Amino acid sequence: MTHITEQFHIPREYHTACSRILELGQRHLRRLLKEEYWQDRHLEAIQSRNSNDHTYVRDDEYEPFEDTDAYLYNRFKRCIYHRVTRILKAHREKYRAFRFIVDTVRERKIRRVGWQQLRSRLFESGDSPYIQWSNIETVVEQLNNHYDRHGRFPEVYTDLIDCPQPDDTVPFGPDSRGDIHEVQATGGEVVVTLKAPDSLSPNSYADWTEHEIRFPAHQRFNKMLEVGELKAPTLHSSEYGYTLDVPVDVPETSVDTTPDRVLAVDLGVKKQATAVVLDGSEDGQEEIQIAPPAFVDHHSKDKLFRVKADAEGIDSRLAELRQLGKAHTEQFAHLLSEYRRTRRKERRLRDQIQHDVANQLVWLAAVHECETIVLESLGQLEAEETSGVTAWSISTWAHGKLLERIRYKGDLLGLDVETVNPWGTSRYCPRCGERGKTVKAPTDHTELRNGGHFYCPSCKYECDRDVVGAINVGRKHLAGSQMETANPCVYTAQGNHASFPSRYTCERVRSEAGMEDSETVSVPGVQSAANSKQDVASGRQTRLSEYRSSSLITTRSRAEGGLQQNQSRKTGLRCPSGSITRQCLLASTTDPHEVLPNPAEN
Repeated sequence: MTHITEQFHIPREYHTACSRILELGQRHLRRLLKEEYWQDRHLEAIQSRNSNDHTYVRDDEYEPFEDTDAYLYNRFKRCIYHRVTRILKAHREKYRAFRFIVDTVRERKIRRVGWQQLRSRLFESGDSPYIQWSNIETVVEQLNNHYDRHGRFPEVYTDLIDCPQPDDTVPFGPDSRGDIHEVQATGGEVVVTLKAPDSLSPNSYADWTEHEIRFPAHQRFNKMLEVGELKAPTLHSSEYGYTLDVPVDVPETSVDTTPDRVLAVDLGVKKQATAVVLDGSEDGQEEIQIAPPAFVDHHSKDKLFRVKADAEGIDSRLAELRQLGKAHTEQFAHLLSEYRRTRRKERRLRDQIQHDVANQLVWLAAVHECETIVLESLGQLEAEETSGVTAWSISTWAHGKLLERIRYKGDLLGLDVETVNPWGTSRYCPRCGERGKTVKAPTDHTELRNGGHFYCPSCKYECDRDVVGAINVGRKHLAGSQMETANPCVYTAQGNHASFPSRYTCERVRSEAGMEDSETVSVPGVQSAANSKQDVASGRQTRLSEYRSSSLITTRSRAEGGLQQNQSRKTGLRCPSGSITRQCLLASTTDPHEVLPNPAEN
């Protein structure tokens, strides 16, 4: 099941009642955390607990409301229990990361050697726990900051992280016996009954009043209810005053897929991702590229690099002040605060980019009815082969949450996600299978290790290097991860997707063949407009749909002069905004044959 939540804004006449509910709940929530539950022993005990959240506090020997004079009925207490447990669970990953780090490295500021020890134990040791690398990075930064202030590591996690100050939120449904407040959807309306105290010190059950609030239900919400189940709401403060989040449990929906069709993805630096759709052939002799490649570019990529450079500059200045013995000055404190703010901004940008790229790739796979998404296993790249910006970019993809997010989003749609070793994917020709070379440009075939263009001396095929990498990722997956035995790939044009050779290539072919300028040129390795049935894999960039989003760009080049550089990151149509699951589930409630809804209806 998948939760899809709709927000309903509380009318002004009920704001006083909502204010009392939240204030009373927050008062006891913060008291319980501060007095009892913000301790390492509770964080340790919560690690393996999977039962209903409210039962952890309810079944504890501690009496949470023993000295409370106000009357709180049992289900409202369960709301508070539920919130306490959820806050503890939110720190489970970071608590595990904390224990892992302090057990692995010496008690000193974690720099290059410490990072190597953490990577070695996490990725090479067979008995290491599963911990997300982003949590390791976050906790290391917090430990280093603590070491700067105190000259030592904290003894316990709760000394490193202050007791949380939770926001004003009350979840109304922590138990399985029934919702604390009634929620109904009838006659085109959503009817919610909220029970609120008449004061902040209610003496009895009679001091709680029920308020019936009616909200008009729009068409999209009604369609969700046709296939899903209405669940208990959550009340919280917002810019509108107070908002009620009403979730609907919708069955997970699988998109239509074609057997042996894969979306092959090559992750890069200049382009976050290059994706190509391949079909495994029925005769087992060749693979078929059925659509032009898509280049995924995020508008915040350059900003992320700038923020990273700013953080490194501030860190260098902090190091200078430490060497001068000025670590106790106001200037140092100001720079340290700025450094932390910049690093937090960097993490937010990186997370946003990864979310959006994952959405785009899963969306492309759904549109083309791919059965599997195949990516490079970047963790298998040798560290000595990369350095500087490239190494940092690969680390951002390899050790971040991109693969995990693609797996999660793909699983919601019934799509498999696989990885292959990237060895050889940019070195072998996808047309003939022989070893090619990366060169400076289409007009200059001088071999260059980091060149952006691919050229095959054997069959004269040439294409963008990232496109070749993506095609070979798919070929390698379909061949059982063996690059040398992978089938060649041909290109089948669908619609008006012809790719044209460059003027330089046409002139070279005419010169070698002794042709007149008026004669049509057939260039190996390029899809011709006159022959659109089947040819080798094309490197043309293209847009894939009419939908737009505010964060991702899929670019194309004009059919003028062959494979061109993107002149602007602002060109190209965009993928749908919002959750992949949300888009596809809403589509399934209207038309089972429609993959994605019209954004104008949202």
